[in-house]
Amino acid sequence: MGDTFTKIIEKLSKDISKKQTSLCIGTFDGVHSGHKKLFGELINVSNKNKSLAVVFVFSKRPREIINTKSTRPYILPFKDRVNKIKESNIEKVIEIDFDKKLQIVSSEEFLKKLKEKINLKSLIASVNTRIGKDQANGEELGNICKKLSIDFHQIDMRSDNHKIISSSNISSLIAEGKVEEANSMLGENFYFKGKVVEGDKLGRTIGFPTANLYVEQNIQVPGDGIFASIVEIDNKNYSGALSIGIRPVIKNDDSRKIEVFILDFKKDIYDKDIKIKVIKKIRDQINYNSLEELKNQINKDIKEIKKILTNG
Repeated sequence: MGDTFTKIIEKLSKDISKKQTSLCIGTFDGVHSGHKKLFGELINVSNKNKSLAVVFVFSKRPREIINTKSTRPYILPFKDRVNKIKESNIEKVIEIDFDKKLQIVSSEEFLKKLKEKINLKSLIASVNTRIGKDQANGEELGNICKKLSIDFHQIDMRSDNHKIISSSNISSLIAEGKVEEANSMLGENFYFKGKVVEGDKLGRTIGFPTANLYVEQNIQVPGDGIFASIVEIDNKNYSGALSIGIRPVIKNDDSRKIEVFILDFKKDIYDKDIKIKVIKKIRDQINYNSLEELKNQINKDIKEIKKILTNG
């Protein structure tokens, strides 16, 4: 079993003493409404059987360690995921680094170790939860739990419109610019963080200075387009017009840019980390014949964004 993991559960074993535990395990990217349903059941179960509610959260998706080519951006950075899980009133959130040693452990070995070390009483899983090198899930996982005298609870993550709520579905929706649909699955507005970096100051020349953002490469951002957004700077919220894509103006620059025009805001925020909550896509990027055309369109966009954010 992974050395790091063994150390973590040895320490946890001492912390917990003789108390039984109920457990959820996963990467929990986005900490979406399906995950919150899972944590709600974890709390219910732990209250009923007077056990400790514990969540194991992987810093990286195990499949990315197994297959380095299997990768997609994360909806939330790791620390944000951990903080959001803690907000669900979970008593213990344990951060796990999945490694090559843990990769070769079977689901039965893994659960047996948890039974022995942290007195595992109940496992709460979604239909997507897979454990061990054998990737046990569903009925198979239930049978292993039965054999080890661990209660098994499986949660269905379908939403009201019968779509499966999953991190990969939410990521795809965000990448397609369907942020409203993604937000309904997340149970809150999707956001990403970026550092304000030096741009070419083109927006300033037409009266719309934008903050150019550098966003970590492994973090999910929306597909190209113009979006109504809320910009959080130093814990204060401002309305924003977020633009993602190749600049639709006469310019020899085909690099994809992430920039936001912050309404009624004039402070210098270079090098600051800001948070962008994405509310709604208002249109695709359009090619313009002149800066005047672009300026007229931005004025229309701002009117629409004000209306969306006022009514939203």
